[in-house]
Amino acid sequence: MQKKLKKQRIRQIIASLIGVAILAFGLWKIVCLFLDYNANETSNDAQVEQYISPVNLRASGYVAKVCFKEHEEVHKGDTLLVLDDREYRIRLMEAEAALKDAKAGANVIDATQQTTQTSASVYSASIDEIEVRLAKLAKDCERYRNLVEKKAATPIQLEQLEVEYAATKKKLESVKRQQAAAYKGVNEVVTRKQNVAAAIQRAEAAVEMAKLNLSYCVVVAPCDGKLGRRTLEEGQMVSAGTTITYILPNAQKWVIANYKETQVGNLYVGQKVRMTVDAISNKEFEGTVTAISGATGSKYSLVPTDNSAGNFVKIQQRVPVRIDFTNLSKEDNARLAAGMMVIVKAERNKK
Repeated sequence: MQKKLKKQRIRQIIASLIGVAILAFGLWKIVCLFLDYNANETSNDAQVEQYISPVNLRASGYVAKVCFKEHEEVHKGDTLLVLDDREYRIRLMEAEAALKDAKAGANVIDATQQTTQTSASVYSASIDEIEVRLAKLAKDCERYRNLVEKKAATPIQLEQLEVEYAATKKKLESVKRQQAAAYKGVNEVVTRKQNVAAAIQRAEAAVEMAKLNLSYCVVVAPCDGKLGRRTLEEGQMVSAGTTITYILPNAQKWVIANYKETQVGNLYVGQKVRMTVDAISNKEFEGTVTAISGATGSKYSLVPTDNSAGNFVKIQQRVPVRIDFTNLSKEDNARLAAGMMVIVKAERNKK
């Protein structure tokens, strides 16, 4: 009987010790949490962030081939999608044919310009020749007038010279008009040549645009990274501007912590923080506050809250704070994914 009482008393003592130990541990945790709460500004409303690059189509058409899988690693320049390019190749051929036609027109204009310039030069030579002959006839007429007065020549000879002089003068006027018309033709050809040169430039631009549109039929990765979801299939009709997937670049990530407005006063740029990621247990990350938003998160929403009408309910706002990781390894950066939840602790007023 005494042995049973002794064993029972021992059990009670052990149970009491265990209870005291549990109580002491609980009190210790409460004290630690209280001290941690007083020493740090903590926020569990934080997420891992990174830039996400959308991959958009710049041409319309039918999907000929999809060359990627969801969530796979890609490198800059890797082919992601191929569109049916037959229509764009035909447009390129049309543009190249139009360019050849414009260049052929330029050759015709060049030949016409040479012809008109030659004609103008011939007229100039004819005018010089006629002017020399006209000057000689004028002197002959003057000389024969003197001879007629002296009865050394007949009036018929003088009349013949005067008729020839008048005819030569009219011929000179006619050739000058023809020369003016020739030079006018030269000016017109120069103007037409400028128009043809502009047409060639337009045709060359059309060829380059057709080549550019043809190149858009092959969609490549704009950077290194990991792909997102796939949103289309082969044979599907797509239009320019359609987003086919997203790329998450292999750049370093950061954290956006939404602190309560009552906590922001204890934060400053350059402040060191400690972070734990829910998806990565037993790992504490270090970071630095690099930016504090100038407005609350609700002000950036498409429909900001407005308490100016109706019943007013005071809601504590949150301010986005950007935190960059310190000494983050490539392995840890690869383990982090955008959207992962983070707990952030910043030492209060330690500046």
